[in-house]
Amino acid sequence: MSIEPLKAQFCADIVTTAVVSQYAKENRLSPTDALRIIMETKTYELLQDPESRLCFESAESIIDLLRSEKQCDWDEWSKV
Repeated sequence: MSIEPLKAQFCADIVTTAVVSQYAKENRLSPTDALRIIMETKTYELLQDPESRLCFESAESIIDLLRSEKQCDWDEWSKV
């Protein structure tokens, strides 16, 4: 099932905002610093890809992916 790119981007933007907020709080970072870190990840790249449908997952599950990526736990990360 294909999704409209604008709707997917809207969802990605909303979930990214929640992820950045939670990630910043957990790691005692400013939201700007958290966003910079997140934007350099494969998780963020996947989040921006409408075909991955990651934008429809919860912020908590995306945070879990970020944690796995930061720990280089690619087995856990690849379960997406």
